[in-house]
Amino acid sequence: MRLSEHRFLLGFIALYLLVGGAYFLQDSNVEFVIYAGVIIAAFTLLFSTLHITKFPSYILWLISIWGLLHILGGSVQTPDGVLFAYRIYPFLDLGEDLYILKYDQVVHGYLYGVMAIAFLHVLTCTLRATGPKWILILIAIMASMGVSAMNEIMEFLIAMNLDRHGVGGYENAMLDLVFNFGGAIIGIMLVHILTKRNVIS
Repeated sequence: MRLSEHRFLLGFIALYLLVGGAYFLQDSNVEFVIYAGVIIAAFTLLFSTLHITKFPSYILWLISIWGLLHILGGSVQTPDGVLFAYRIYPFLDLGEDLYILKYDQVVHGYLYGVMAIAFLHVLTCTLRATGPKWILILIAIMASMGVSAMNEIMEFLIAMNLDRHGVGGYENAMLDLVFNFGGAIIGIMLVHILTKRNVIS
């Protein structure tokens, strides 16, 4: 799979990373400069291994949309602060970090749903793993949660080393993991339904 086949997608990614990166630099927001660097590294790995993974276009677009959601989350201002802190609807409000539903939680669920879908593709199409489908699905969900745990470790390190950061406390980290897990399950369910209906392949 040639990169030239994804010119529009690469242009879309480059545009929001350049604009977002410039904004974070002029705002001296070191936390999100780090995040932008992580996103660039992730996309570099993603596109440099396409000849192996052979991710279909819909997975590439889902991942690229996550990058945009993340950049917007750290730059767009709302009455609650940056978009990541925006409180969408009070399904649960026990004070401080114990609030559902926030933009940050939606992005977490979305990302790890996409991660689970990507891991399932790698297992079934790249590695051609065989066995009961439910076992492959379970492995994909657990792999997604492994990446989720790495993200929480990175946020912990940022909180320990930067005075200015938007990383929440213990309750926020646990809610992140809950939404990551829920997103992974929902993502797998959706791709299973759409595959059965021949919407995607």
